[in-house]
Amino acid sequence: MAWFFYLIELMNICSVKKSIILIVVLISTASVWAQTTKQNDAEKLMDKISKRYKAFKSIKADFIYTVENKQQKSQEKQKGNLLVKGNKFKLDIANQVIICDNKTIWTYSKEVNEVQIDNYNPKEGAIRIDDIFTMYGKGFLYKTLETKKEGVKEIVTLELTPKDKKKKFFKIKVVVDKTNQTILSSQVFDKTGTIHTYTVTNQVPNLKFDDNQFMFDPKKYQGVEVIDLR
Repeated sequence: MAWFFYLIELMNICSVKKSIILIVVLISTASVWAQTTKQNDAEKLMDKISKRYKAFKSIKADFIYTVENKQQKSQEKQKGNLLVKGNKFKLDIANQVIICDNKTIWTYSKEVNEVQIDNYNPKEGAIRIDDIFTMYGKGFLYKTLETKKEGVKEIVTLELTPKDKKKKFFKIKVVVDKTNQTILSSQVFDKTGTIHTYTVTNQVPNLKFDDNQFMFDPKKYQGVEVIDLR
């Protein structure tokens, strides 16, 4: 509060006009400082959480995936399961199983008992399945939207804007449990007007997964049609 008493003293010795200018400058400076502080706090929080997830050798997560387009008034909701080990992943959602060993990707359709095989080449600027928990550490401008208490937990909603404007998305909202340093949900707003929401219902780190869990074995799928696109 020392600056406040200093301001009163200045008002006594300066003209009203000069004092008003000084007040405006001080308020503007305080506002910029507060915004910078909040951004730094949000960035530090996400960096800490991202580093925590990166330290995991593996993770298993159950989630609800929602795709919404308000312009088209459409919404689709699906339950999914994700296994991640390093850069390898296995995604089971709706009628598809997508398996990747970071070199080859297998997309299996349960409905038609068909698997397509292709080289894994994630598109630049896209959200990668294998780093959905760890992509928030760098390359964003950060803003805290809301902080609230849920029992003993402190739940924080953050807004992340990518610095790289070539990204296919322009904003991400992330809800985190600050107390346990976990990601509860994320909303990805892409430039087509579609909102992708991942709500994590359960997550368990550092489980032991064999590497063969991240490769498609056609022997386990009787009569499967194999389409090799490589």
